[in-house]
Amino acid sequence: MDSLSHALIGIAVAGFSGHPLSLYDPICLATILGAQAPDFDIIAQLKGNFSYLRQHRSFSHSIPGLAIWSLLISAIMHFFMPQTHTLTLFLWAFAGSLSHIIMDYFNTHGVAILWPFRKERKSLCLLNVFDPILLVLMMSLYPLKLTTVELSLGTFVIITAYIILRIILRKRAHHQLNNLFPNQKIKRLSVMPSIKRILFWDFVLETEDCYQVGQLGALYPVLEINATLPKQRTLTDFTIQAQKTPLGDFFTSFTPFIYFEEQQTTHSLSVNIYDMRYILNKHFLHYGTIIFDQNKLPTASYMYSYGRTMKIPC
Repeated sequence: MDSLSHALIGIAVAGFSGHPLSLYDPICLATILGAQAPDFDIIAQLKGNFSYLRQHRSFSHSIPGLAIWSLLISAIMHFFMPQTHTLTLFLWAFAGSLSHIIMDYFNTHGVAILWPFRKERKSLCLLNVFDPILLVLMMSLYPLKLTTVELSLGTFVIITAYIILRIILRKRAHHQLNNLFPNQKIKRLSVMPSIKRILFWDFVLETEDCYQVGQLGALYPVLEINATLPKQRTLTDFTIQAQKTPLGDFFTSFTPFIYFEEQQTTHSLSVNIYDMRYILNKHFLHYGTIIFDQNKLPTASYMYSYGRTMKIPC
């Protein structure tokens, strides 16, 4: 989620300590820093955008990662604030970090919480990376004259109620999509918050013959199909080779809905890889291209994400 939402949730966690909500209070500061810490992996961007995409929400958003972030925060803070016990700082920093990955687990990008045993990013697909409705609801508590504990309780009541509402609406969307495609045998259906419109769901629907990618209204059954992709019966040698490249390996762990498409001309052959979950203006938001040489070996690969082009070593 966005940094402000994580900070507000960190403040709510710190509020249960009974300490004043002040950056001068060690417990409060440790918790807020912990709530931001998993996103400190932005430092990986120094090695390039692709390095950041591979690292983000991986190790830093796992249980071992939280332990290391919390240890660093508590050690540094104890050096400057020796009056507070290191273990106390560690536990509150860990609580803040845990709130971060729990909220990120609810949104579409997910987290590799079981790293290094499982590298896939798991998600409940209930919230968007930035949810303006939830942010406004949490901020609405601050003008009220609430005690620290009341503010904390109010924040978590809002989060819980909002997530329950999203679960109900998503179940409704599942039911509507099954009714809208009555003649197709649905093998898999994923419904997630729309990246384009607040009151819509994005969906990927897999049948025996194809994938349907589209949007559905959250309040009214307004259906829009953005892409129809034929089902791949068997994987060719080129696609299998593409999967084994660094770019193919990244997409395999990044998305549960991956699609390969071969393009061949008289002079070249390439394999395109699409993350079917995110589509904007009829174009997939995250996709890549792996180019093969005359010896039928991958020679170059490129990733396209948020309008950026990144060259990836093969």
